[in-house]
Amino acid sequence: MLVGITGTIGSGKSVVARMLGELLSATVFSSDEICRRLLEKGEAGYKKMLENWGDLYLNDSREVDRALLRKAVFADQKVRTALEDILHPLVRLELLEAKDAGGSTTIQLAEVPLLFECGWQADFDYIVCVITDPDIALQRAVERDSVRPAEVEKIARIQLDGALKAERSDWVIDNSGSLNETWGQVQQLAAELRELLTLN
Repeated sequence: MLVGITGTIGSGKSVVARMLGELLSATVFSSDEICRRLLEKGEAGYKKMLENWGDLYLNDSREVDRALLRKAVFADQKVRTALEDILHPLVRLELLEAKDAGGSTTIQLAEVPLLFECGWQADFDYIVCVITDPDIALQRAVERDSVRPAEVEKIARIQLDGALKAERSDWVIDNSGSLNETWGQVQQLAAELRELLTLN
């Protein structure tokens, strides 16, 4: 069983994924972490970047200059689309392989911020959306990533509205309160997922 965890930037997806993974003893995948790995020297994403742009976004060590690439992605829609065309199929392939390997007798979790934007909802057995107050989300993202609020707002603009994500999901976790409050919701979710697993 593959369960997707999504939400807007700063909503607390990683926190919920860790909690749920701990409660279910489940493997947790992160699409962001997969993307980072795919861009390491020699990896499939890195090779496709070289085919597309040559050394334009490489540093002196011929590694991806992530700051330069990030800047280009937000400045140029064509660069963002091209990068997504490189990475998204590779990420999706890894998640589907993990789903096949796990089968229907285990629960696997995948944190995927752009799950709905990519149109991957059919790949998941169930989807959990993490929501939070927009001001709290902005503050969290600024503090976590050490970036300016304007950068966070740019990311938020390319994501589907949080309310729409919640509407399309099977469960919604409200992460606006304390960690204890979130933990209580995740415990309930874990119990429901365990029950669903036994019915498979």
